[in-house]
Amino acid sequence: MRNRNRVKVWCFLILSLVCSLLFGSETELQFSAEEARFIAMHPTIQIGIDPKFVPFEFISNEGKHGGITADVLAIIAERTGLSFSYDPSLSWTETVQKSRERSIDLLAAVGYTQARAQYMTYLKPYLHFQRAIIVQKSNTSITTFKDLEHRQVAVQRDSSHEGFLLSYPEITMRLYDTVEEALLAVNRGEEVAFVGNEATSIYLSRTLGLTELQFIPISEGGLQDLHMAVRSDWPQLATIMQKALDSISEEEMAGILDRWLRYESRPDMGPIIRWIGIIVSILVIIIGSSLFWISRLRDAVKQKDAAQRLAQQADLEKSRFLARVSHEIRTPLNGIRGMSYLLEKTSLDTTQLRYVKTISAATQTMQSIINDILEFSRLDEDRIVLEHIPFTLDDVLENCISIESYLIHQKGLKFRLSLTDDVPQRLMGDPTRLSQILINLLNNAVKFTEEGQIELSVSVQTLTEQSCTLSFAIADTGIGISPEQLENLFKPFVQANASIHRKYGGSGLGLSIVKALVEKMGGKLSVTSEFGIGSTFTATVPFTLDLLGSAEESERRRSVDFSAIKALVVCSDRYLDDRIGTLFKEYNIQSESVSSPSLATKVLESGNYFDLVVIELADSLAFPDSLAKALEQQENKRSRLLALVHDDSQIKSSAFIDVVLPLPLINSVLFNALLHLFGRAEEERKRSESGVQASVDIPLQILVVEDNSTNQIIAQEILQRQGWTVHLAANGKLGYELFLALEEVLDIVLMDLHMDVMDGYESSTLIRSKNENIPIIVTSADLMETVRRRCKEIGVTDLIGKPYDPDQLISKVAELALPYHQRRKSIDFERGVFSVGGDKNLYLRVLGAFILELEQLLPSLRKALDQQDFHAGAELAHKAKGSCGTIGALQAQKLCANLQHSLENRNLPPQEALDMVFIVLAQVLREAKEYVSNA
Repeated sequence: MRNRNRVKVWCFLILSLVCSLLFGSETELQFSAEEARFIAMHPTIQIGIDPKFVPFEFISNEGKHGGITADVLAIIAERTGLSFSYDPSLSWTETVQKSRERSIDLLAAVGYTQARAQYMTYLKPYLHFQRAIIVQKSNTSITTFKDLEHRQVAVQRDSSHEGFLLSYPEITMRLYDTVEEALLAVNRGEEVAFVGNEATSIYLSRTLGLTELQFIPISEGGLQDLHMAVRSDWPQLATIMQKALDSISEEEMAGILDRWLRYESRPDMGPIIRWIGIIVSILVIIIGSSLFWISRLRDAVKQKDAAQRLAQQADLEKSRFLARVSHEIRTPLNGIRGMSYLLEKTSLDTTQLRYVKTISAATQTMQSIINDILEFSRLDEDRIVLEHIPFTLDDVLENCISIESYLIHQKGLKFRLSLTDDVPQRLMGDPTRLSQILINLLNNAVKFTEEGQIELSVSVQTLTEQSCTLSFAIADTGIGISPEQLENLFKPFVQANASIHRKYGGSGLGLSIVKALVEKMGGKLSVTSEFGIGSTFTATVPFTLDLLGSAEESERRRSVDFSAIKALVVCSDRYLDDRIGTLFKEYNIQSESVSSPSLATKVLESGNYFDLVVIELADSLAFPDSLAKALEQQENKRSRLLALVHDDSQIKSSAFIDVVLPLPLINSVLFNALLHLFGRAEEERKRSESGVQASVDIPLQILVVEDNSTNQIIAQEILQRQGWTVHLAANGKLGYELFLALEEVLDIVLMDLHMDVMDGYESSTLIRSKNENIPIIVTSADLMETVRRRCKEIGVTDLIGKPYDPDQLISKVAELALPYHQRRKSIDFERGVFSVGGDKNLYLRVLGAFILELEQLLPSLRKALDQQDFHAGAELAHKAKGSCGTIGALQAQKLCANLQHSLENRNLPPQEALDMVFIVLAQVLREAKEYVSNA
């Protein structure tokens, strides 16, 4: 330590000697009498320092003022006799505040702002600097200042850069107290960019070891000036400081800048007689500088490592937070969707069934929206993957309208749907994203419309043999949007103005998501609006045509003949009447129209018979008595009656109404209603269920590992309805233990991820270590990319997100479990045939006897166990053991032998072991029957 202090002392002495050799006499300054009096009265000037404005000025670790400004002030002090004092503990924000209060007399290095000019007198600029944008090197979206529009950037509080950005309201600022904090935020990815002084940012980036940042000069505004600023009530100090600054020569200023901006010392090639002193001083400075920078480098490396650790921890915490939010929101959604699915399978009338389907559809839409909100940041990074699957446009429209109809009716608005005749129905694309776009736009229309109507129009913009571009226009008669408000319409988290947010609420995120999704799908979103009149949002989206689906639909339509149907349309709405007439003409249905129920009554009373009566029920929603009487008096058979309603939640029941359809009328919905009325619905239902029936015939054994009781009930109900057996475990530890007990009979495992005691990752890993082939499906609300990658690493077969689609769950279980079940036969038939001398006919007779014996034995064995009759149970187990061995059911033979041994020792095995015995014996019985029936 002493040696180090001695070195410092010698360095100081040598530097003093060199300075005395290199510099001549001080420049003499001439002051007026008033200026001289001021110096005498105020010999000490209180200065304000930006403690992190390196290399211009800063406070060192020892609390000393350093940098370019410190060197300039040292020269000024020598030439004026003034001394300068400062408070090293003040931040820059505190310094600016004290200068407003005139507790600080001089700011030595500031950029010009109009706000500071109110209370400070600016001197002529004595330094110039470049303003720059600092971003990560991986960020290719920002290359010019214009790229910052509609983005949020970091900037130092109370800096000239803050004042500069106030002229650009389309750029949002987040203020930081220091440049260092802002640079670290950009490096960690918390901020997309920082606007500040280029030299300061480069200096700090090197000091902090932030090597992944790049610096983009800002040409707007040119080079920036650095001034000294004096409190405005001391004009004498301003003139004194200006004279002192003017006295500093270019060589002196160049020496100062060379020292701080190039980070190296350069020898002054002065007179030859001083060369020895100069060389010695240079060597000392180099050695001192090397020691200093090595020390700083070590500190910088430590700070960089610490910053990296903090960044990694922040990323981990962010992932955990998103996973938890995702899980907590989706878990109750799974309960809603699962229960609505189970309710849908019960006996419901048409209206109740529609309500339940609307709940299910709304839950599915909410799930999709939650997914997009949680991953909104991924839109900018182009990481959202679009589906490309076949779908029917009418199904999407029906889903959107059913979800929005409640709000539309609640506000008393009219709603109209119009499709041009050339709009194709069978498309390839992403129906979920299209639904999200339309629901968002319809939501906005309903939200900002108090009276009048909303219209959804679908038309074709382009149509080829393989593709089309559709235009979806949502028009409303709402409050409209002014031209000024249109500029901010699609910015995230921004609404047209503050009064709209207060009155209508919302996050301002919907339209920005819609715009991003439309553009992601290759389309375009536009808006036309007139303030106080209404708005029209138009989304044009390209799709591929589903040629196979179109051919199948055409074949389906051709197979249905409605030409014998005669219909009477009772409708006061001319537009709706024309729509029904166009559709009936397409179906080859003969129709007549009247405008009121009274006219319809006269038509029926005159002896005319119609197979179908279509009636629009308006506000009263009550079926007209006169028309009911006319229908009741029909001699042969009563006409089928289809009611069209604007709000089916309030319709009064009537024995005459066969089907109720909501308005606006959708082509496919009307077609399916006609199929229902005229005898084709049951055929369609049977065809749709035929694919699932094959899997129901096989009693699969399923282990469900789930900690949420509601989810347990839903999974159990859905799977048991297929005739499958469900084994429940409340956490990963119990799930693994139950798997070990039932491994021989299980066909598939459904595994939740986030559980107490043991999570799904660990439980799945243990199961996979014991069995490499059994399918494991993860059912979780948290399906981020990191989760998918980890599940793949531990051997998970597939993943299903919560809330899951029950039909998708059934389909996926059948797809994965059936092949595994079929590979795992309970009877080795070849061994059985061999055991009877290779005589297959004899083996068949043995199997027939075995089947009869086992069918009688199983109830007796269960009864003996229930009554704890150990003797009878042991004899029955012995009998089953021998029979199973004879036919080649070796696993069943082993289980029966274990059961016999336990009962002979008067020990009742655990329930899991007993369940396995009966499950395996039931499976042996089923396989034996299949073999005999196929022989």
